Amino acid sequence: MEVRDRIIEEATKQFFQYGIRNVTMDDIAVSLGISKRTVYEIFKDKSELVDTCISELNVKQDKKVQEVVTNSVNVIEAIFVFMREGVKAMKVINPVFFKDLEKLYPRLWKKIESENVGKRHDLSSQLLKKGVAEGLFRQDLNIEIVSKLFYHQMNLLSNDSVFPRDKYDHAEVFQNMIINFARGISTPKGIQFIESVTG
Repeated sequence: MEVRDRIIEEATKQFFQYGIRNVTMDDIAVSLGISKRTVYEIFKDKSELVDTCISELNVKQDKKVQEVVTNSVNVIEAIFVFMREGVKAMKVINPVFFKDLEKLYPRLWKKIESENVGKRHDLSSQLLKKGVAEGLFRQDLNIEIVSKLFYHQMNLLSNDSVFPRDKYDHAEVFQNMIINFARGISTPKGIQFIESVTG
């Protein structure tokens, strides 16, 4: 692995674990056993490193999403794979990471937010249409409305006034949202499949 890739991987891991503010370029260099100068030769400052880490994450995420959609038996299996991946991420990523990103890098945060709105909407529409075609989701669904409902329901997770972290396990809330939403839009055949994967 090239030094640049090693820096990105280590920085992303530390940002997830401790938040962005609490990680210095020094910390990353020490963890990798390289000089701070080497890090600065590749990334002019921490902002550039954060920006690169986020870009790389987005590329990996987009690739993973398409792999899951392509390789799943049906749309419900794909949704449950996304759910398990989401739960795993919630257990690994410190919530401080997102707060730091929003507070310290507002321009980058806004860019991510606006890109994600489009991506999530497109993915939701794609999955809903696929589910209807597979006979797992109801034929009478209004794809536009259901897609918007799903997107805004997911946004509730980051709303601390609705689900404060000291009272709710966000992974559990997320699972409940996905399972109940999927059941609500499913045909009897779809519900049967959901029951087979949720035990």
